Amino acid sequence: MGATERDSYHHGDLRAALIEASESIIREEGVEGFTLRKAAKRAGVSPGAPSHHFKGTRGLLTAVAIRAFERLGAELAILPASGVPARNLRVQAEGYVTFAARNPGLFRLICRVDLIDCQDQDFREASFSALAHYRNAAAAYFGEDPPDRAARIFRPYLASAFATAHGLAHMILEGRPALLFDTPDPARTFIETTLPSVLLATWPDRHC
Repeated sequence: MGATERDSYHHGDLRAALIEASESIIREEGVEGFTLRKAAKRAGVSPGAPSHHFKGTRGLLTAVAIRAFERLGAELAILPASGVPARNLRVQAEGYVTFAARNPGLFRLICRVDLIDCQDQDFREASFSALAHYRNAAAAYFGEDPPDRAARIFRPYLASAFATAHGLAHMILEGRPALLFDTPDPARTFIETTLPSVLLATWPDRHC
């Protein structure tokens, strides 16, 4: 690292600056437009700094994905809850889809297991914690106990619950709402007018 970088960043600041720069690039250009060189240039550091601090592209993208999961978890955590399990699950699913629509680059990143280190402990913790409210809502709807993170057991009801929201999210990112709505923002129109009905048909209130 050069003198300019040493003078510009305190300990830990460079790491945060590179993550911030990388997130900005992914928001603007998608993960396809991301390179370590672009991240370094945007952060104002030498081209070798990202590899030095994150051991390459995978390490830096994993750090960005961790922050994306933290953002997703924060948004799902503040969604209103009620005494109706189906309603809670629908609210969580809508929040998940809305996050994807508002953050397409970051959402695509957290889905790219080929680009991030899914065995990284911080990543595993962030991804598990982010979806805690969604998992709990699904468990309550299907009459199951909340999943135990220590027991890695495949649960069909969770796979079904996540597949529904995940599929809807990707439909929006693929531009499918434009086939239904001739509006300036078809994705927003779909989320505001159609998504609630789709989720209600999937998880009606009468189901406990």
